[in-house]
Amino acid sequence: MPWRVVGRIILCGIGFVSLSATGFAIYLLMPISTPQFLDPQGHALPHSIAVVERWTINDIPQSVIIRGRDLSNPVLIWVHGGPGSSETPVVRHFNAPLEDHFVMVYWDQRCAGHSLNLFGPRPKSVKIDDYVADLGVLITGLQNRLHCGKVILVAHSWGTVPGILYTERHPENVVAYVGIGQEADTPESEKRSYAWVMNQALARGDSNAAARLALIGPPPRSNGSDWTPRDLLQRYGGQFHADLSVPKLALISATASEVNWRDVAALLFAKDYNEGIENAEAKVILDNNHLRFRVPIFFISGRFDHTVDAELAARYLDRVSAPKKAFIWFENSAHNPPFEEPRHFNTTMIEKVLPLARRVD
Repeated sequence: MPWRVVGRIILCGIGFVSLSATGFAIYLLMPISTPQFLDPQGHALPHSIAVVERWTINDIPQSVIIRGRDLSNPVLIWVHGGPGSSETPVVRHFNAPLEDHFVMVYWDQRCAGHSLNLFGPRPKSVKIDDYVADLGVLITGLQNRLHCGKVILVAHSWGTVPGILYTERHPENVVAYVGIGQEADTPESEKRSYAWVMNQALARGDSNAAARLALIGPPPRSNGSDWTPRDLLQRYGGQFHADLSVPKLALISATASEVNWRDVAALLFAKDYNEGIENAEAKVILDNNHLRFRVPIFFISGRFDHTVDAELAARYLDRVSAPKKAFIWFENSAHNPPFEEPRHFNTTMIEKVLPLARRVD
């Protein structure tokens, strides 16, 4: 092939990449939006809702997206994990069928996703109770905005801490609580995660990882974080059992209309703004004193979850007193059952949780 032709091919390739990058950059600068629910003629369904809003919650502007095919359906609030990791585009990708049965509320917590203000100061002092209080303001606002009564709380990972504490304190506002990857005893969970990752590194002959783990030692640690390295948990299947990863979820999210430059910035910098609450989360022990609930409680765990130890969650629920409770194992998931087994998760929500909300209505 003549060099002149090769040169043209290279230049065309560079031009295509440049145009794609420019187009993507312009796309990320656009305001976020969320698609309407349409009838076959392309008209908005009259009793549906699909809005992007910004609410001031305890003096902090926070992103709230509300979506539902029918406003008469029960309200479900997704309390995402992290801290600092909005899950809105991922939940919408894998679990959008729930919007046909619930009014879904996608809330970005303070210092997460679209609620992260990169131009504001980093929090000097933040407590878990601040997130519980934020959730309370959100629920009161939704009751006024949507003229609803009790809501369903579905919490994931870190979100299970403020989620279950709110449920315990305010059963008058909650139909049912669903904890996915429920935290119970975080210090003990991290000890188990560390031991599991070390065993995996040794069994796989991953000498670099084993040396790295030996260097930091098991928790508790006098210097540094007590968290088990998340990249190793992901590498060995303790975070995702299905063919998923954080980069894959990021790529899925990149094309969502609910995503723009704020999400990219949050992905890069949210950890810096959430260090204080991460340290508080690392000390959480729920299974000693938070045992009596006046609403139905469901825990969902992946059989291969070693990010938040699933056996500790099961032991916690055994000790819980509630009018109805159930522990549901997802046999082909690790820490992310809604995204690893979405059809099974959606069916579980519709068959086990929705009837409880209908009964309240």
